[in-house]
Amino acid sequence: MKRLIICFIALTVLGCLSVPSYAMKMNIDPARVEITAKPGEEKSGVVTVLNYDESTPVRIKAYVQDLVYLPDGSNDFLKPGSTPWSMGEWIKIGPTEFNIPPGKQEQVRYLISVPKDAKGGRYGIIFFETVPTPSEAKGAGATVNVRLGSIILVTVDGTSVIKAKLTTMYTGTTDKGFEISWTVYNNSNILIRPFGTIKIIDSAKKEVATIDANKEKSGILPQTNRKFTVLYKDIAKLPKGDYYAQVVLNYGGQALLGGQTKFRID
Repeated sequence: MKRLIICFIALTVLGCLSVPSYAMKMNIDPARVEITAKPGEEKSGVVTVLNYDESTPVRIKAYVQDLVYLPDGSNDFLKPGSTPWSMGEWIKIGPTEFNIPPGKQEQVRYLISVPKDAKGGRYGIIFFETVPTPSEAKGAGATVNVRLGSIILVTVDGTSVIKAKLTTMYTGTTDKGFEISWTVYNNSNILIRPFGTIKIIDSAKKEVATIDANKEKSGILPQTNRKFTVLYKDIAKLPKGDYYAQVVLNYGGQALLGGQTKFRID
């Protein structure tokens, strides 16, 4: 049974990778790989790149970048070695540039070599980007470059340190409706996916609603924070008075994480 740690936070106001699919004629499989490896171990696999166009060949360049989840939930990608959780020289891929004939596919192999002293998690993405073929490069007119990414998540077995804290929680009305927001800081050495419930409780301590919190189980990379927001659509149905929004999260640690904030309906 996990302990429940509740942090009471005053009402405060603080200022899975989306990419095009080349008109559904190009795809990759898998889009995400999760690997657990022991220190000093090697793991390998393949990503298949498919050209669904039955008449046009495609030329692909494959390369690795660091994966970043920004506090607002959007993604960024940086050159390898830019982040503390970079796979850096852990990962090798090949081939790195190739042609795929119409209606065919190509496999790109990755090899992950985990150092003997490695701990925690490492995260990155293998991008597959279209580049002009030699005939296209010689021709006139604009070309469209498209890239698809396969996310690689590596956890070093037996070395995880899992810690997190709720740093802010607040409620408020926006143009989208009544929002409940909270921010979690991941003080772990691996990615975490904090999920759970939000309960709306009235002044008599009666629960009037339950809402899923991070139902999609979106992740937070090590030593970073992320803001989560849900809409409470039935706010107009509540009688006037004082209420509490209480969040309880399972993030994979020994204790559940929780907090609450107070709001009033006039």
